Amino acid sequence: MTSAHIAVIDMGTNTFNLLIAGVNGQKMTEIYFEKIPVKLGKGGMQQKIITPEAKLRTIEAMIRYKEIADRHHVQEILATGTSALRSATNSGELLDNIRQTTGIEVHIIPGDEEASLIYAGVTHSIHPTGVFLIMDVGGGSVEFILASQSEGVIWKRSYPLGIARLLEQFDLSDPVTEENIQILERYFDQNLTELWEVVSQHRPGMLIGAAGTFDTLRALATGKEWLPETNKSWQEIPLDIYRKVHQMLLRSKATERIQMKGMEPFRVEMIVPASIFVNFVLGKTNVPSLVQTYYSLKEGVVFRWMETQENNKN
Repeated sequence: MTSAHIAVIDMGTNTFNLLIAGVNGQKMTEIYFEKIPVKLGKGGMQQKIITPEAKLRTIEAMIRYKEIADRHHVQEILATGTSALRSATNSGELLDNIRQTTGIEVHIIPGDEEASLIYAGVTHSIHPTGVFLIMDVGGGSVEFILASQSEGVIWKRSYPLGIARLLEQFDLSDPVTEENIQILERYFDQNLTELWEVVSQHRPGMLIGAAGTFDTLRALATGKEWLPETNKSWQEIPLDIYRKVHQMLLRSKATERIQMKGMEPFRVEMIVPASIFVNFVLGKTNVPSLVQTYYSLKEGVVFRWMETQENNKN
C-alpha cells in the first residue's frame, strides 16, 4: 500500500478525538492529535437526546477538525460515533447537519464493533502474554474485552455505564462520601455479572486500561512523581501507586483536583467516579497487574482501514 494521510474523528460522549495518521505499508505514524471536550451527552443522557447546546458544540468541533484535516491533505476522514449517538433518538438530524456543514459522513458503530476496534488499537501498542482484560471507560459506555495472545478475543462487551451517564443518574457529593461509593459499587456489581463470570473462568493476569480515564490516572501518578516520565505508548501503573492516586482523588474536592498536575480541566468531575469504577473492577477481579495505554478506538480505526486497503489490493 502506498503512503497516505488519514484522519480519524472519534466522537465520544464526552470528548472528540482527532488523530491524523501517516500510513505506509503496515506502519502508522501519528502526525497530529487533538481532543475537544464537546460533552455530546451532557444534559440529554437520561432523555436519550442530544441537546441543542451539545449539537452546537458538535458542529463547531467538526468544522475545526475538517479544517485541520484539510490542512494536512488527508485522503480520507473516518468519523466514528459511539454511545451518545447510538442511544439518542435525534442523532440522525445531527448527522445530517454535520454532513451538510462539513461534508463528513459519520458512522455510528454498535458497542460490539467499538469493543473490537479498541482491541485492535490496544494490541498494536502492547503485546501481553497470557490472558488479559482490556477496559475502556468512556462517557457513555464502558467496554471490556477479554483476550489472550494465543486465542485473540475470547469475550467482549459494551455496557452503557459511562461516566457521563453515571453523573446524570447519581447525585455525588464533593468530595464523595462512603455512601456514594457503596451506591456506585452496588450498581457496577449488579450490571456486570457476565464480566465476573468470564473473568473467574479465565483469570486474566493483566488489566489494560485504554483511553482518557487511564491517561489521566497515569498523568496524576507522574505529576506526583510516583511514576517516572516516559514517552512510551503504554506504562505499567503498579497497584500500590494506583491506590495512592485513587485515595488522593476520593479525598479531594473539585477545587483541589483542578490544581493537580496532570489533571485535564474537563475531567475534574468525571475522574472520581471513573476511578471508583476502576478500583472496583481491580478488587472484584483480583487482576494482579495494571497497565495504561494511549492507544484505543482511534488507532483501531486506522489499523482496520489499513487491513481493508490491503485486502482490496489483493
